[in-house]
Amino acid sequence: MDVQVAMCEHRERKQQSFNAVCCDFAINHNMEALAKEVGIKSGTMLRNKLNPEQPHILSAVDMALLCKAANDYTILNTLVGDAGVVVAQIPIGDGKKTTVERVLENNILAGEMSKKALELAQQSRAPRSKKRRTIALAQLAIGNLVLLVSELENRHTALQPFMQIGSDVLGSGMSLPGL
Repeated sequence: MDVQVAMCEHRERKQQSFNAVCCDFAINHNMEALAKEVGIKSGTMLRNKLNPEQPHILSAVDMALLCKAANDYTILNTLVGDAGVVVAQIPIGDGKKTTVERVLENNILAGEMSKKALELAQQSRAPRSKKRRTIALAQLAIGNLVLLVSELENRHTALQPFMQIGSDVLGSGMSLPGL
């Protein structure tokens, strides 16, 4: 019985968080432009889908298209956050940066996150808008780290098969011509 009560409480908290982030999303973005971009009839219909007081429901496909069009993934992060998953946006058009530039950008973002953490630690309660901006900054940092890891893996994996072949040849005692 206690498990069911706890699950219902968790569901209620999750629904309240989802409703709050949907309302914030509607306030922070141009609904008319986003509605056109994602193929919803009007900005009013989109606002209604984001409003928990309205009977219209935001579908998963509409939510994904909306987050991508707005470049704001707070709705998705709110949904999957308690499952231990973080949505990380991979910055578009950042493929030309070098590894050093990515590391430096990561340091900049880490410094900004430290500054935000100090600001939030001094306040007894943080406004929802500041919380969302801090989360957006953290997501940007995660996206940069994903690109950094991907670049490091892609850059150094081309050499790995040759190194393995070389170590296998030398380890097996195979004679090399000319040596």
